[in-house]
Amino acid sequence: MSAVAFRGKLAENLRFGHILEISGKAKNNAESFRISLKSSKHDQYVGLQIVVIFHDDKFFLKNCLNGEWSDEVPRNFDTSVFKSDFKIYIAMGEENFHISINKSHLEYYKYRKHPSLMTIVEIDGDLDYIRQLDHRKYFPYLWPPSQAVEWQRLQFSAEIPMSFRAGHVIKVAMTLHGNANGTFVTRLRNIRDMEREEFHMSVRFGCNALVRNAKNMRKEDHYIFGEEERSGNFPFTDFSQAFVLAFAFTDKELKVAKDGKLLFAFHWRTFDVLPLIAGLKLDASDDVKIVVSQLEHIQMEDDLCREFEHFSVL
Repeated sequence: MSAVAFRGKLAENLRFGHILEISGKAKNNAESFRISLKSSKHDQYVGLQIVVIFHDDKFFLKNCLNGEWSDEVPRNFDTSVFKSDFKIYIAMGEENFHISINKSHLEYYKYRKHPSLMTIVEIDGDLDYIRQLDHRKYFPYLWPPSQAVEWQRLQFSAEIPMSFRAGHVIKVAMTLHGNANGTFVTRLRNIRDMEREEFHMSVRFGCNALVRNAKNMRKEDHYIFGEEERSGNFPFTDFSQAFVLAFAFTDKELKVAKDGKLLFAFHWRTFDVLPLIAGLKLDASDDVKIVVSQLEHIQMEDDLCREFEHFSVL
């Protein structure tokens, strides 16, 4: 098995009523990949591991408790579906994981320990990319309320199962491929209206511009963008270089850092906006491809996120 392709730290521990939606695509010549739900505090606890073996058309589940792996029980499965964009759903029931692939239920898998120990999602193997790690809630109520995903340009989605609060930081590591004169975009959409964007950051390599805005001004039946903010230097000098962005949420503003330095602070244009945001959405245009390798949620004790910039160091 190859090195870790993606590592995510969830915003909240898994528990009954939660669901993970994981999307990605395997390489055309893939041999295997695996998805592990792990504890951040106990290295020898893996609550669930999904393993896909292509040459045997096998899919199996296992777990590890105190360093001791459970028996592997393979299931026959048409693994070719993973060589196109796939979606795996892992729902937390009262006693079992409920696992579906491309909306078809596949398997139940009984907990060996309570899922609340698990906060890490680790994915390794022969994958082109991971496109989605949405952590949502289906019980006792649906969160976020609006869960539609627009896949036409969207290249990464990372929703969380509760409201944001001041002190929250999201760390995202990524690499860009394709057209070095293209554009990639980060959005924070409103949970009540997916057309409304409370934050929109456009990184435009063709003109070396880092543009910030919000799409929250009503005009007839639609929303339009307000005034652009462009102050500051352009910090993306090498298109192909891997980098980390850190997004720090406070009551009054969103602060963004790269390479350990603050890029800008964007003053929210909607009052009390944090409860209305579901999570990051990344997309691109002009043949730019985004490959995200790490997503980490951190809750700081400081509501103003002072010194959060160190989370943006690669």
